[in-house]
Amino acid sequence: MSQEEKKTVCPTCQGKKVIEGVCETSSEWQGSKADDGQVCTPDQECPTCKGKGYIDE
Repeated sequence: MSQEEKKTVCPTCQGKKVIEGVCETSSEWQGSKADDGQVCTPDQECPTCKGKGYIDE
């Protein structure tokens, strides 16, 4: 008899395993390190599901 695991899609990353970085532009940031005035956050592994895309129940 096999034990069935119930997997729920991770609500934080919607099953994508990675949270995509976001880029924002603001006139206040002109002249900063970024040439085009954009400030971006890097992609990161989902902390909720640890990059699996689902949560074991």
